[in-house]
Amino acid sequence: MAAGFEQGALHIRRLSLIETVMMIVGGNVGAAILSLPYAAKASGYPGAVIVAAITTVFSAISHLYIVEIMLRTKSPGQLVGLVRTYMFDGRHGRLYVLLVSALTVGLVIPSLTAYVMGGGAIISSLLGLPAWAGHFLFLLPGAAVVWVGLKAVGLAQGVSSIAMMGVLLLFAGVSIRHPSFDPERLMRFSAGPLAAALPVGIFTSMSQSLVPEIVRGLAHDPKSAPTAIKWGLGINLLFLLIFPMAIFGLQDPLEISQVVTISWGQALGPVIYFAVNLFALLALLTSFWGGAGAAMGNVVEIFRFRSEWDIGARLAAFAVTIAPSLVLTLIGRFDFVDMIQTAGSVGGVILAVLPIFILRRARQLSEREPEYNVGVLYSPVVKAALFIFYVGVLVYAAFAR
Repeated sequence: MAAGFEQGALHIRRLSLIETVMMIVGGNVGAAILSLPYAAKASGYPGAVIVAAITTVFSAISHLYIVEIMLRTKSPGQLVGLVRTYMFDGRHGRLYVLLVSALTVGLVIPSLTAYVMGGGAIISSLLGLPAWAGHFLFLLPGAAVVWVGLKAVGLAQGVSSIAMMGVLLLFAGVSIRHPSFDPERLMRFSAGPLAAALPVGIFTSMSQSLVPEIVRGLAHDPKSAPTAIKWGLGINLLFLLIFPMAIFGLQDPLEISQVVTISWGQALGPVIYFAVNLFALLALLTSFWGGAGAAMGNVVEIFRFRSEWDIGARLAAFAVTIAPSLVLTLIGRFDFVDMIQTAGSVGGVILAVLPIFILRRARQLSEREPEYNVGVLYSPVVKAALFIFYVGVLVYAAFAR
């Protein structure tokens, strides 16, 4: 363990730089990437590129804010713990932390629900099973890895993310060489519908909740944390550029499905259909692992459990994290893309705007000397741009429904 860190309720498990990079990649390459072409189909491929670039840049800044906050904290925790430590420990602090905790956990529910919906739909389509059976088959490996903990998540995401990158590049190449691929389709652009795709765009790189996991995993080498963030989001952006290109060049916008690999695979034939949907399942599983693992850490801190490995505390955190998404999925009244849009618009404010204020307080009450400082990225202009962007998307999404 690095000098200056102390063991807290959330245990420190050593991860390599590659494992932490793949945590970011795996946490993001999931439901949002699979739905970005559908969300941006009215704008076209240039619209998807613009949305991906803007949201990735803003997301990277907020990720780095959390890195500095964590490196100023002796006992690495989750976002809820950082709020309690630095901002709201006074007379009204408990009420505010309760509110933030509810919002944080509430954000996780639509995210995990989207993963289960998408994964269940793919399994049902591939195996000809009823929807409920597909959901359960997706949840079994998802929940098992999350239960085992951070080291298992890092290893599983590393292996799966490398496999996904290979599959994505392979089938993107197949799509580009397909007789139906038309480069002229990639030039079609309409700026008007662009704003409607921003909530999904935010969700494609909304892995801020994984930053505390990454800093804990790199407690032996804290200087590597910003590098892991930059590489992880950079690889994710590459996915966001290649994946929609293959879709928009191969299909007309009206043919693009909500879980895009279903229509993509159908356009390429039965063998590719099966393989590309296996890729989608890996993408959804890695996102589920990362999101659920971070959520369990938040639950541990919300209820101030003594240790995440106390069996009672772990069972409670596991149930709070997994059960709501299972229930919402089985009810069957909610839409895959709607869940992602809700999580993206609300999550942007919670995960990207809140760290602006936490970092200011963390610098005033710094518990340790940080190995990294965001520098000019914390200037008034950048902070104002972050705030206006994320709050603006939330307001737009609320009134556009």
